[in-house]
Amino acid sequence: MPNHYLATTEKGSQTIFLNSKDAEFSISDAEKFFYLNQTVIAPPGYRLLIGLNNLTIPNTMFNINSTNNTFSITTPDSNGSVNNYTLDVGNYTGVSLADAINAKIGSTGDNLGTIVFNDETANDTFSFKFDTTRTLEDGNLASKILGFTNLPKQSTTGLNIILATNTCNLSGVTNIYVRLRNLSLNNLDSRGQITNVIANVINNTNYGGFIFYEPPEVLYYLINENILNHLDIELTDQNGNVIELNGAEFNLTLTLHYTHQRQSLFKNSLLDEIREKNKINEEKKSS
Repeated sequence: MPNHYLATTEKGSQTIFLNSKDAEFSISDAEKFFYLNQTVIAPPGYRLLIGLNNLTIPNTMFNINSTNNTFSITTPDSNGSVNNYTLDVGNYTGVSLADAINAKIGSTGDNLGTIVFNDETANDTFSFKFDTTRTLEDGNLASKILGFTNLPKQSTTGLNIILATNTCNLSGVTNIYVRLRNLSLNNLDSRGQITNVIANVINNTNYGGFIFYEPPEVLYYLINENILNHLDIELTDQNGNVIELNGAEFNLTLTLHYTHQRQSLFKNSLLDEIREKNKINEEKKSS
């Protein structure tokens, strides 16, 4: 008997409990493949609905990670030398981030200049002061985190200072998108493109705490697949980057409901199947 108002068939709903440590195959801490020993099959005339009941995930995500920890400085001399820098991943404040950048700039005898975090005089902005005319390249730290825009940008002559246009952004991961990569959901992203994101989980806890996603109402989505033997789950941040959990594990629960396919759609698909069989039979006769 149906055990949910969306389950309109005699087949009972199914719940899938997933622990990331039990994944059959892992690409990273947030990219997991789970294989189902019991294949889920929707009989002809049935469709599957899927929803995310809950998610538990520790907030072990650094605000500086492998997607936003690089920057470059170019010296416009005859050689056009480029100095590339990569910060260690971790949690940074404005002051500690400035210290880390200065340590990199001053390493190996470069001593190209200094960066200052203007927390009191200029609304939490950063500014580079170089020893000569230099160009700040984009990388991904300068524009995403430090607040520098319209890069590459060359320092002005005289003072050789480049001041960030925007306030720095050290918030880190604010949203976690749960993606079911092997299923076809009809959801849309901010660009209006089809996406297989089943839920947007808000990161509402500080580093070291736990994120508990328990929606007041579970949203269920109709999928095109009628046979389900594995799940490909990916967790990404608000920018579409796979989140870095630094070895932590997560748990989530999915529920499947069986529902009757709308009669008109079922008739059309059945008619197409009959036509295809007749076509094959006619080709066999003609050969």
